[in-house]
Amino acid sequence: AAGSSMHAGPSMHAGPSSAQAPNLHAPIIEMWDDGVHGPGTGKPKTFTTRAIYTEPTFKYTFWRADISLSLPQEAEVDVVYQVHWGADEHAIQSYSARPTYGFRLPAQASQWRMCVTSNLQFTRRVPETARAALRGSGPVLRDLLAKHRANPFHVWVGTGGQFLGEGVWDDCEHALRPFLVHGLDPTRRAHVPWTAEMSAAVERWYFLEYLRQWFGVGAVHPSEAEGQVCIKQAVETIPYTFTPDCDILPEMGSYAPALHFSHVFSGVKHIGSKYFALFQAHTTPTLAHNEHEFLAEGFHSIKKLGPYTSILTIDTRSERQPAGIVDRHSYDMLFSELEARVPLTTTNLIVVSANPVIFPRTRSFEPILRGAATTGLAQIISYAVGGGSSGGGKQARNDWVAKDRFGEVMAVTKLNDFWTANNHKSERLFVVRSLQEFARRRSVRITIASGHVNCLSAGHFRTYTDSKFDPRKYPEQRGFLSDFRSMIQLTVSGAVQEPADSLTLRAYHFAGRSSSFDMYTEEKLYHTFNVDVNHLPPPNNNQKLLARRSYGILIEHDFDNDRQHPGLLSFFYVENESCTGTATPYIINIPPLRYPQIPSAGSFAQQGVRPTLRPSVSYRSYTGGGAGGVGAAVAGGVAAMGVGQYGGGGNEQDKADVFEGDPYAYDVPGYEGGVMTSSSPPPYSSVPIDMAQQQQHLPPRTDGTYSSSYEHTAAWVQGSASHTTTGSETGGPVRAPSSQPVMTQGMVSQGMV
Repeated sequence: AAGSSMHAGPSMHAGPSSAQAPNLHAPIIEMWDDGVHGPGTGKPKTFTTRAIYTEPTFKYTFWRADISLSLPQEAEVDVVYQVHWGADEHAIQSYSARPTYGFRLPAQASQWRMCVTSNLQFTRRVPETARAALRGSGPVLRDLLAKHRANPFHVWVGTGGQFLGEGVWDDCEHALRPFLVHGLDPTRRAHVPWTAEMSAAVERWYFLEYLRQWFGVGAVHPSEAEGQVCIKQAVETIPYTFTPDCDILPEMGSYAPALHFSHVFSGVKHIGSKYFALFQAHTTPTLAHNEHEFLAEGFHSIKKLGPYTSILTIDTRSERQPAGIVDRHSYDMLFSELEARVPLTTTNLIVVSANPVIFPRTRSFEPILRGAATTGLAQIISYAVGGGSSGGGKQARNDWVAKDRFGEVMAVTKLNDFWTANNHKSERLFVVRSLQEFARRRSVRITIASGHVNCLSAGHFRTYTDSKFDPRKYPEQRGFLSDFRSMIQLTVSGAVQEPADSLTLRAYHFAGRSSSFDMYTEEKLYHTFNVDVNHLPPPNNNQKLLARRSYGILIEHDFDNDRQHPGLLSFFYVENESCTGTATPYIINIPPLRYPQIPSAGSFAQQGVRPTLRPSVSYRSYTGGGAGGVGAAVAGGVAAMGVGQYGGGGNEQDKADVFEGDPYAYDVPGYEGGVMTSSSPPPYSSVPIDMAQQQQHLPPRTDGTYSSSYEHTAAWVQGSASHTTTGSETGGPVRAPSSQPVMTQGMVSQGMV
């Protein structure tokens, strides 16, 4: 919309403590945003900074500059900026001697370009042999930067894993020794006090580790050096929006309640959250909610990318507890703010979640893993993973039955992290239905972007269909185009972290069959990877999940020459077999939703009024006080495990299996007790839809690389496809209409499966 602004730029600089001379030693940002002038020519815009935090060990100060630039009407602009100390006699005053940085500022008529990444660090469990086979951390990030230099990204979306906090236990072992005693009873471990020595050691570790992982300061492993250079260049030149995952503490919130609510875990979480806020969100936990528009608790946010696309970031780590991923009060605030903040012109809502919402259901083998150590199954799994040998490499590392330093089975802890875990069923159903209701009310296409699992996948929710109403035969009435329940999810693998091993993929594939989400909605993984990057069938013929490093790209795209209702084009750029770059991408198009917009639905955003929050039950109150005591937390965690899921296929027991005290009980509009009311709207639009009468005042979209035709939208496709794809599950190769979701590698079309 007119007058849109975009916030970007550096927010952390090391310098003298602000306590020494706050007025004389504040950094100054000088910026040239006319696309013509630069350092030494023209008059720059000047932005002042303020100190937001001083690190206690080395007395480094974090500075924040609030940069607001108006988006130009038609043409994109390359913004150039420099940072220097103000009235400091030791500062470099010459323009030519100062470092110069830049980023691309989109126009209001631009089609926004976004890159999506996950897991930018190697875990410490990855051995030297595996790192050498992958050629270190650089190949995928180097390829991403090359595409950024050729056609700059406007936004970098991080789905988690930008920083890895797993080393805090090893590197701070001396200070945390009372808590890390091997074999300590969980109850006794939970009552170990959090001391000043522990706090100082953990604070020092997070600060120095961020400098090492992001900027290469200190001892850098050779396999990580190139990736750190790429990360440093990326954060300097691409405005970013990140969500935490293992950045604070891996699997935090998925451990047993006694550990989760312990004093030491709470202390480490507090410091890890603070440094995530400082480095990745340019704020502090206090300022984040008081001044910088983060929502609820944690780092939830809503951002607008021009007139047509918005991003809802759901922080699935900061509030996570054994009883739930996000507190119900936070959901109520998020969906209330979504109504108020998302403009009426929005046609795409990108929901960022660290963990995929659509993924194989893990509850079928959770009990097996829990009992593996005592039933003798551990030895069988270990032999299978290691291939009968004790050699190195990823196949020999047994993460499925190994226990961590706290005595927890590592695989079970990881599986508890997933949305599809047994104890998150009702919450997952609540979230998806709330998103579907928002899509229906506002006629907005919802796309989910996720990572975390170190393998690629794509899937969808959609209204149940049969042969009579095949969406490929009736796109104008019964297809994806007008189905408000249809949402596509894109899951990228780690750009640096080692891909999932063969056993993990087999287990996921075994559990990944199509299933009912509820009695109205189907969830399914696409057969996206019918050929591997080497043009051969994928390993084990697993066409739904691909274990290679990657990143994603999302681009606004005008489908059917409709410039007021753009959809999205998505690209999976997957590492090639020689680990020297990426191969021809896998492409999925995501058309906009054409469901009649309810006139009253936009009134909240139009008037800037938040709808009244409906009364709800918090899982903190539901669990009897949460952190108030370990005993109460344990009892609450056990009670929460009994919460059932309404869902699926006419099973009456499932429909009624909603625990009365469930904080995610279904008061989503249009549902009563989890069952859709008779007055609810049809899932598809059966009437012609008048294209945006209220959006004629918007500037025209620019003609160019991304709007001329579908065949010319792939600016980064390397060459043409040298193979053909196979048909869909419903038989035969199908070319869908341009308004249908299509998956291709290169430019060869394949129907939706």
